[in-house]
Amino acid sequence: MSEKKKALIAGVVIMAVLLIGIFYLSYLGLREDPDQVDELKENADEYLDDKYNENIEIVDTLNDNTGVFGVFRYAAIAEEEDGFRFLIYRHNKTKNYQDSYVAEKWGNELEDFLEPKIEELYGEDTLKELWLTYPKDIGYQLQIDHTDVPTVKGQDAKPIIRVTLNRGEIDEDEQLLDELITSMENELEVPGGHISINYSDSALIFKDESLKKDF
Repeated sequence: MSEKKKALIAGVVIMAVLLIGIFYLSYLGLREDPDQVDELKENADEYLDDKYNENIEIVDTLNDNTGVFGVFRYAAIAEEEDGFRFLIYRHNKTKNYQDSYVAEKWGNELEDFLEPKIEELYGEDTLKELWLTYPKDIGYQLQIDHTDVPTVKGQDAKPIIRVTLNRGEIDEDEQLLDELITSMENELEVPGGHISINYSDSALIFKDESLKKDF
C-alpha cells in the first residue's frame, strides 16, 4: 500500500473518531442528569412551602437542554388545584430559585386573546397550533408578586409567538400577520415581540417558508 493511501485511510479514521466523540459529548449534554433532577425537586418543594400557601404539587420536570427559555436548565412543573401550571427553577445567572407564575398567567391571557383573532383573520379551523411564551423570569424583572398579577395589557413584556396553520401559504398572509400584530399593539398595548407563521402543507420538498417578524 502506498504512503498516500495510508495517509488517506489514517485521515478518514481520525475524522470518524472525532465525529463519534462530538456526537457522544452532544448526547451527554442533552440527556437528563437524575441527580440534578432530584435536587431540583427537593428545592422546589421547599420553595413552594416558603412562598406559596396554596395546595400546589410538583407533577413533573422539564429539561431545557436546547436553551429554549434561556434562564434555566431544569425546572419543576408545579400544578394548582384548578390545573394551572407554572415552573420553579434555579436561575442561570442569579443562582436563586424563582418561578414563572407571572409569565404563565400572561401567556394564558395572550393566548385567549390570539386564538379568536387568528380564527377571525385566517379563517375557521385554520389554527393547528399556537405556542407562545413570555420570559420566564418576567415577574422578577418587573417585581410583580404572584398574589397580585395585573393584566398583561400595557406591560413592558415582549412575547415570542409561533402560529402553525392547517394549510399552505397564500398571498394575503403577510398582510394578515401585520393586522394580527396591530391588534396586539392596539388592544393589548403589547410593546413588541417576535411572531412567526408556520405552515403544515403537504409538499414533500418545496414546503412554504415561515413568515417571521419582530415588532
